[in-house]
Amino acid sequence: MLERELKLHVPNGSREALEVELLRSGGSVIPLRARYFDTDDRQLARADIALRLRLEGKQWVQTVKAPGPDELSRLEFNHPRPGPELDLSVYRGTGLESILRELGPSLRMRYETDVKRIALRMDTGSGVVELACDNGLIKADGLELPVHELELEQISGEAKNIFVLGQYWLEKYGLILDLRSKAERGDALARIAMERKAGKRPGTGKLTAPEARQLLKPRRAEHPRLDGAPAMAAIYRQSASECLSQIIRNACFLAGVDKHAGASVLTIDYVHQLRVGIRRLRSCRRLFGKWISIDDGACIQELKAFFKQLGNERDGDVVRLSITPRLLEAGMPALDLPLTARRSRRGATSRRLAAGSAFQACLLALLQELTTEEDETRDGAPSGKPAHKLARRLNKWLDRLCSDGEHFLTLSAEAQHDQRKKVKRLRYCLDFTAPLFAEKRFKRVHDALTAAQQTLGDLNDLYVAQDYYGELAAEHPAALFALGWLAASQEQCRIEAQSAFVRLHKAGGLKAV
Repeated sequence: MLERELKLHVPNGSREALEVELLRSGGSVIPLRARYFDTDDRQLARADIALRLRLEGKQWVQTVKAPGPDELSRLEFNHPRPGPELDLSVYRGTGLESILRELGPSLRMRYETDVKRIALRMDTGSGVVELACDNGLIKADGLELPVHELELEQISGEAKNIFVLGQYWLEKYGLILDLRSKAERGDALARIAMERKAGKRPGTGKLTAPEARQLLKPRRAEHPRLDGAPAMAAIYRQSASECLSQIIRNACFLAGVDKHAGASVLTIDYVHQLRVGIRRLRSCRRLFGKWISIDDGACIQELKAFFKQLGNERDGDVVRLSITPRLLEAGMPALDLPLTARRSRRGATSRRLAAGSAFQACLLALLQELTTEEDETRDGAPSGKPAHKLARRLNKWLDRLCSDGEHFLTLSAEAQHDQRKKVKRLRYCLDFTAPLFAEKRFKRVHDALTAAQQTLGDLNDLYVAQDYYGELAAEHPAALFALGWLAASQEQCRIEAQSAFVRLHKAGGLKAV
């Protein structure tokens, strides 16, 4: 059967009140203990499959979950068991038979969960949704991760019901979207436990700082899965879903879910990857908006505002971590700035933004759009292969970009910045559609775009630093050194940028396969 489930992290300050409301509404308390199985080399996890035995009250239930059609959906098969022993024969005749039969002798328990669940079924009038508030632990060889989440599972009716209810609980209790399942988190914890054993490192139940950074590493961009010969709407949905996954997962960590002092240095990376995800999503919507009906309403406008706010903090990080060390190395005297200018509480603004109900509600609305809406095209069922249509559109963008870029030195700073945004947009769109194009041509264009993006990014950092040090120059004469160095560096970077566009033009265009 297909399981569709929305997960929301419950912050510390909301847990008691949320539990009280569920219990007063008729929720029942169920203790749950589960054991998760895999091979030592994680063959099930690498296939995105979870196999568990769970004690639900007094009944053991064997469950296997496999990938579904979207981020929130899983194929789920449940079988009651008389005890805590696996029986793989129940999958005979199913698509899981071959892999489970082959791995059977190598399966072992890698991690377990122990939670108290408050479960409540609600009839929305157009379907039934089960709310499950879980509090407890994920355990792997002495290591532990806390579980504090509210799950909303679609039992019957329309999928939009879990989002309507999710919106209510999210806004009332300040909940945070978390796409990770207990299996995903448990697998990550078990990997760290195995590395401890392999290295014969003594340890306690607490994660070390390097282990926390491994567990909470930022979610970078990935290529969407394009199986077979997908239609245009399917390519869009897969691409947009991958972008949104990057946004939500980095926002989750930035908001403080699974917070660990040793991972605080990752805040800068969370902000960066979150902004990359937002820009990728906007690029995706622009590319496919020619053929797919996409609503660029209030939610996208809100996302742009969040992007700008995160950008203000990102600019400060660039100056502090990238440009200023180069200036000091070049001979600039150190500036004695007030504590406020040093921004002693770096990251606090972005953390509040990511955890805020307005931002989280915006992400929930975008997730609902991709999960529940029917595919629509503006011209019905357009003729021709999607690859050819996409190649023509992307090549048109590429031609216009190169035409303007070959005169980069004559462009205003604002026009140069626009060129940078267009380069990034085109490169992101290539990542969405890579399997659709001839490999050699694609690589030439992609490599040239990546080089141009790097150069333009460096130039943008220099412009940001110029604004920063320009404001300081009146009171801090040492900043004048910075302005002179920045001006010379900008000129060299602009020359390199124009050369990058010439190379991009020579790379040619894309060819559909």
